[in-house]
Amino acid sequence: MAVRPLLLAPPRILTDAELERIHEAAVRILTELGLRVYHEEARQLCLRAGMRVEGERVFPEKRRIEELLARTRRGWEEEAAGPSTSLGPGPEPRLTLSVPMYCEFVHDLETDEVVPFTRERLIEATKFVDTMAGRCVTGAAPGIPQEVPPALHRLEQYRIGARYSRHGRRPVMEELSPRAFPYLMDMAEVLGHPVRGHVIYVISPLALSRESLEGLTAILPRLESVSVSNMLSVGGTAPVRLPQALALAAAEAMGASIVVAAFSGLPVDWGVRVCPFDPRTMAMSLGSPEELLFQRASDEVTAWYHGWDPGPPSGMIHSQAKLPDAQAAAERMCQMTMAALCGARDFYGGGALSLDEVFSAEQLMIDCEIRDHLQRLVRGTETECDPEACLAEVAAGLEGGFLGLESTASRYRQIYWLPRLFERRRFTGWQEAGRPRLGDRAKEMVREQLEQHDYELAPELWRELDRIYARAERELV
Repeated sequence: MAVRPLLLAPPRILTDAELERIHEAAVRILTELGLRVYHEEARQLCLRAGMRVEGERVFPEKRRIEELLARTRRGWEEEAAGPSTSLGPGPEPRLTLSVPMYCEFVHDLETDEVVPFTRERLIEATKFVDTMAGRCVTGAAPGIPQEVPPALHRLEQYRIGARYSRHGRRPVMEELSPRAFPYLMDMAEVLGHPVRGHVIYVISPLALSRESLEGLTAILPRLESVSVSNMLSVGGTAPVRLPQALALAAAEAMGASIVVAAFSGLPVDWGVRVCPFDPRTMAMSLGSPEELLFQRASDEVTAWYHGWDPGPPSGMIHSQAKLPDAQAAAERMCQMTMAALCGARDFYGGGALSLDEVFSAEQLMIDCEIRDHLQRLVRGTETECDPEACLAEVAAGLEGGFLGLESTASRYRQIYWLPRLFERRRFTGWQEAGRPRLGDRAKEMVREQLEQHDYELAPELWRELDRIYARAERELV
């Protein structure tokens, strides 16, 4: 049986000529305006490397930018020349969801209120996420317990994730609490997932923070590479016109890469990202149509600098909705549909609301339903017709009805997706069933999933994490 998947060519926002002009603007921004570096030692290292330094600003010259681009593209070519790890196209593409890791709040199923994450609530959410592995959901602890001192946020999140989730052994090395980095790395070593790379975010516009470089210093001997990224808000921390915002983003990323390389002596990778911004609310408007456009353009700029193809759209799914509702469903369906039809297979942000401030198990269950809907869509449909077999099946159907045919019974589940949440009954059938609401059924499914949780980290590993956490409490708080 020949099945033709449904696949569209990924869209292109920018032409090569437009990318060249963005790069030209980025070079002028960096060489004429410079990058503010809030770290005296880093500025001195840049000065000794031959860069111009005026006050807190570092001005990489054009030659150094060209050398950075040559290293970036050469590194990618060497990586691409290695053995391929791609499995190639399978009989049915699998779409996966991963949960957020930044949430400070959680949607309470019983009260329908949004409340702060506590240890107890985070443990329950982590257990739920763990049980969803069978539905192609990955991730561990989706939030941060708010009663914990800020310096311990990531440590407690990692500790809970490792204890109650099969996917919890990889740490989150975010700049939220740089003083915790060495302890996170110790925990990761215990769990068999040593950290060898680190990400630094540029403070837009055009600034590299002292905390970022101090956090890097604390773990530098244990690293093999560093990455630099940014998240400019178009019209907020960047010009309101997209090409100019992309030029600023490229200048920031290139400048920070040059400074971090001089400071650390390590290979530095980098990329750019610009995000939509609503001046009425003073918040990023992720989940909007502009996010799809801006993210795609960001991917194209990063790909142009690295010398690779931008590939399918990014699998980010965002919404500024605060509770599971029509806005959340519409925004996520729009983002996932475009990306999935253009070849994206992994989606980040399952269960996240209000960008990534709120985690909702109910929303994650709905996201899985949306994902399954799209998986059936991208799988496509069979296209070959055998005239002889067709004639025989039609003749049999005319005789006894198509519903009772063996071919219908045997192939029905191959052809049709059977939803778990979405309603398919006639109106009278729905009425007779008590007029159930989709949200109520989603909550019921969450409770059923939680009852299936059966994982806990080996006691000896848990005790070792406790020991490192206790040391961090003594030394950081």
